[in-house]
Amino acid sequence: MSYVFYQGKVRPLRQIKINPYDLGFLRGYAVFDVMKVVNQKPFLIKEHWKRLKNSAQQLNMKMPLNCQEYRANVKQLLKYNKFSSAILRTVLSGGFSQDGFTYEGDTNFLIFLENAEPLFPSHKVYTQGSKIISVHYKREIPTAKVTNYLEALRYQKEKKKNKALEIVFFWENLVLEASTSNIFIVKKSTIITPRENILLGITRNLVIKLAQKNKFLVKERDIKIKELFQADEVFLTASNKNIVPVVKVDNKLIKNGKVGRVTQKLMDIMQDYLKKY
Repeated sequence: MSYVFYQGKVRPLRQIKINPYDLGFLRGYAVFDVMKVVNQKPFLIKEHWKRLKNSAQQLNMKMPLNCQEYRANVKQLLKYNKFSSAILRTVLSGGFSQDGFTYEGDTNFLIFLENAEPLFPSHKVYTQGSKIISVHYKREIPTAKVTNYLEALRYQKEKKKNKALEIVFFWENLVLEASTSNIFIVKKSTIITPRENILLGITRNLVIKLAQKNKFLVKERDIKIKELFQADEVFLTASNKNIVPVVKVDNKLIKNGKVGRVTQKLMDIMQDYLKKY
C-alpha cells in the first residue's frame, strides 16, 4: 500500500481526493519539487525546500508548514513507503476557488514517494551518451518550478520519434534549459552553463560546486545556440538523471560523438559524492 502526506497527515493513497475546483487542476496554478532519496535519506532537502518556497512566493502562494515540519513529515513518509531507490515529489496547488481565479489561501499540499528506478535513464546513455532535440521556447516564470509542462508534453511524440532523451529549449538564439534538466557545455576544458531565464536546478548547483572544488573552471553565462553545436562536450543534470552525457543534438554529433573526458570525470565525482552521502 502506498502512503501520501496530505493536508497535515500521512494517509493511504486511495483516500486522497482533490476538489475539481482546485486551481491547480483548473488553471495549472501550482508549484512542485522532485527530490531523490539517497541511502534512505532525502537528498539535499534544505536546498529543495528553499527552491519550493521560492517558487510558491513567486506565485504569491503561502507554504502551509515550515522547513522543520517538512523534514519531519518526509521522515515519517519514508518509514511508511519502502523503496530501494525513491523519488520524492511535493506539490502545492492553489486550492479551492469558487470562480476559478481567486486564490483564497486554502492550498492543497501533498508529498508522495515513487519508485525511482523506472524514472532514471538506462545505463546505456551514461556510457554511450544521449541525444537531445532543440525547440524554440521559454517557460513562463522560468525561475519557479511550476506544474505547467505543456510545451514539453506537446513534443513528446517528436522526442520519441527522434529517439531523444530530452528536449532543450532555446530563445532568441540563446540556449536556456531542457524540459526536465539543466544543460552544460564544455569548451577547451571550461564548463559553461546558462544562469538567466532558467530554473536553477539543485543538481545543477551541486555539480558546479563539485566541479569548482575539483579545480575545474566554471562559467555561468549565456550560451549561443551555435556554441552548443560547436561544444567539445555537452551534458545534462537533474535529480532523476544525475549527470547524463549528450553526444548528439538534433542531427549533429557533438565533437566525435563520444562521452567527453570532463563529463566522465564529473560523473565519477558525482557518484563518489552520492556513495558517501
